[in-house]
Amino acid sequence: MRLCVALVVCAGLTGWPTPGAARSLGLEADEVPLIAAVKSEDPAAVAALLGEGTDVDSAQPDGATALHWAVFRDNLAIVNLLIDAGADVSVANELGATALWLAADNGSTPMVLRLLAAGARPNVTLPAGETPIMTASRTGSVDAVNALVAAGADVNATETTRGQTALMWAVAQGHHAVVSALIEHGADVTARSMERPRLMHAANTNASQYDQGMMWNRGGFTSLLFAARHGDIESAKLVLGAGADVDAAAPTGATPLVVAAHSGQSEFAAFLLDEGADPDAIGAGYTALHAATLRGEERLVEALLKHGADPDLRLESGTPLRRTSQDWAFNPALVSATPYWLAAYFREPNIMRDLVAAGADPRLTTLELWRPVFERAGGVGAPYNAGGFVAPLLAALRGPANKGRFFLGSAGDPNEEAQKVLDSVRVAVEFGADVNQTDARGGAALHAAAQLNFTTVVRLLVEQGADLNLENGSGRTPLQLAIAAAAGRERSSILADRAPDGNTADVLRELGAVDPDAAEGAYCACEAAGRSNECNKGHEV
Repeated sequence: MRLCVALVVCAGLTGWPTPGAARSLGLEADEVPLIAAVKSEDPAAVAALLGEGTDVDSAQPDGATALHWAVFRDNLAIVNLLIDAGADVSVANELGATALWLAADNGSTPMVLRLLAAGARPNVTLPAGETPIMTASRTGSVDAVNALVAAGADVNATETTRGQTALMWAVAQGHHAVVSALIEHGADVTARSMERPRLMHAANTNASQYDQGMMWNRGGFTSLLFAARHGDIESAKLVLGAGADVDAAAPTGATPLVVAAHSGQSEFAAFLLDEGADPDAIGAGYTALHAATLRGEERLVEALLKHGADPDLRLESGTPLRRTSQDWAFNPALVSATPYWLAAYFREPNIMRDLVAAGADPRLTTLELWRPVFERAGGVGAPYNAGGFVAPLLAALRGPANKGRFFLGSAGDPNEEAQKVLDSVRVAVEFGADVNQTDARGGAALHAAAQLNFTTVVRLLVEQGADLNLENGSGRTPLQLAIAAAAGRERSSILADRAPDGNTADVLRELGAVDPDAAEGAYCACEAAGRSNECNKGHEV
């Protein structure tokens, strides 16, 4: 230590060291000696430099002073030396950071107290409006928060990028003691973050020219909505106890209950139900029951039904999507689906049973589906009929193998997925599904099972009376679809890898299906040869 002091003193006596001498002392050529001593956390060297009359506020090119560095290192002894030498406690670097902000960012209560005692201003902000009390709330230092409030900090100040408050930050980080302190000091539990309209994709089209998108009002969250997204029950208790509205919705129409359900926070959602949340709130276009079904949260489904959720409410709108993604999303094609229909579609047989036990009608199909003409290439004119009237039985066959990004579709075991389909189909049949019911395009369950190579489902449907030779709207039988699909798997290893074991064409023949008349082209030979664009007959299931 004495050797270090001696070196610094000698440097002071001989003037600022040359670049070579600076490097020999461990300094960069352009480094301020006082700041270098602070970085080394050497109070004796700092004291020596100050004693020689070194400018205590000398700064780096970025505006950072020795005080910034001492606070950043959380070295109270050196901070005391600098303050006693007259350091400016409110100076900011080029990023707008003051020593007080750094102390709050460190969550250092002693440092915050020392700087406030030296006259640091508690409401000085970063360029984006972040105040020290917001920072201390984020880092979770309740004593620092209390000290800042005592010094006059504004507990309801908002930053400018998203309009969020200290309370929102404390809730988002789960700092319950800070949440309680802020509320005690008058934080507004009804305040909302900034609403930010944004154009989102309306369908999983990879942002094609036909996806005109939809305006999505991001933001507008209250502290309770932040708690719902993160599943923080303790923070929710605090803000509800301070007067927050349990059903105050985001600009999208999603209530805290819906946000919690869609975020997979089932325990939090159950808590809100006990607090009186409306189980049928559908301002977002979907209810908590729809969201819980999507995520396969059976316990939450049971809790919602116990609290009176309507098991037959139809989905009113889809949710926006990110590019090439459909993570936990309701595609617009699902609009008008009931929770039971969705449970079949997402292959959740236990939830299907729960819903029927609560009074759901297992016969309800989707409604007629109309699409705006701009979704078709070169389309002009009135909306067009895109199908509809899909029964839950058919939905169980057509549902996705995943609920996330499209390129994860092959991640699962196709045989395991086939078992889920079989289980869901079995439940639908148990509840009286008509195995020969068709959708708006004439497709029945056996057509879908045949084309998707679900051999066990084909056997079950035929056992239940499915018509082996029923033609769909394109005039194709289940066997014709199975033959064409098998040809596709022979051409593509990707399709083969994604298909369950077996061959539905063989099963259908075994069960007595009539083979297509090759002489009359009963199935499209060009399609089997890989030229589907030349085929006059559709391939819809």
